[in-house]
Amino acid sequence: MTITRHPLCREADLPRIFELVRALPLTCRHVIDLPWRLSSLAIDEGRDAAFWEHASGQIVGFAAWMQAWASLDLFILPGPQQEEVEADLFSWAEGRFREIDQEHSEPQSYWVDFYKDDHAKQQILETHGFQGTVDAYVALQNRLTHLPALPVLPDGFTLRSLAGEQETAAYAELHRAAFESNAMNLAWRVRTLRMPGYRPELDLVISAPDGSLAGFCVGWFDPTRQMAQIEPLGVHPRFHRLGLARVLLLEMLHRFKAYGANSALVETHLERTPARRAYEAVGFWQVNTVCFQHKKMI
Repeated sequence: MTITRHPLCREADLPRIFELVRALPLTCRHVIDLPWRLSSLAIDEGRDAAFWEHASGQIVGFAAWMQAWASLDLFILPGPQQEEVEADLFSWAEGRFREIDQEHSEPQSYWVDFYKDDHAKQQILETHGFQGTVDAYVALQNRLTHLPALPVLPDGFTLRSLAGEQETAAYAELHRAAFESNAMNLAWRVRTLRMPGYRPELDLVISAPDGSLAGFCVGWFDPTRQMAQIEPLGVHPRFHRLGLARVLLLEMLHRFKAYGANSALVETHLERTPARRAYEAVGFWQVNTVCFQHKKMI
């Protein structure tokens, strides 16, 4: 056997994981924002993420169970080793799914996402028992060519970078309020600052006149592809309707362009929500649909 599986247990493995992902086509989802997603994992536990390594030392596959999204992220390098990696990857995933079922004392639904035009991945999923395609999000793109001017912030509000780890607790609280979700925690946010490719200049917040955090926008930039992605962007409910999201969005897009990005991606809900309309108002247009399929262990 030329392929071996290893648990992702050390931060030293991460640069090699991102090297694998950079080699994959953009038809593969999360090739830009993977650092954000991996920050949600306590990877030192070694249970929810694994990678596959060729005898030559090249990483040829990676998978992670993302509890925050109830989704399995998977990346397989095309080539002669693909079938071998695929078979062992899903064997590993199903073993982890069964452990989670035991922890919950009942079968859970396990989801995998893919772009609608990624027919190869859809075929792989169906081969391994995933089914029930659901359209959930839209992928939007902006060419960064004719960006609107930056709006003026309301009096007393300040746009700046996150103040490092000392402000991560305040950020986590703001994130939970903005998305009405308890998924974000302090450890997750601290890990983002230590991820390969993290840039403090692309980690923006707006502080309110009382000093509290009112909004945030985190950007990820891949200089090899000259592409960037926004993930995430949010504003505290008590500061809605002040134009803060537009300020954050446009500031981030201008910074992407200054870094050398030729385009920017963002994903949002399929419905024409206020967020989607705000993205389209500054030049984003739909380039794909994000779909999900699920599986239950029997």
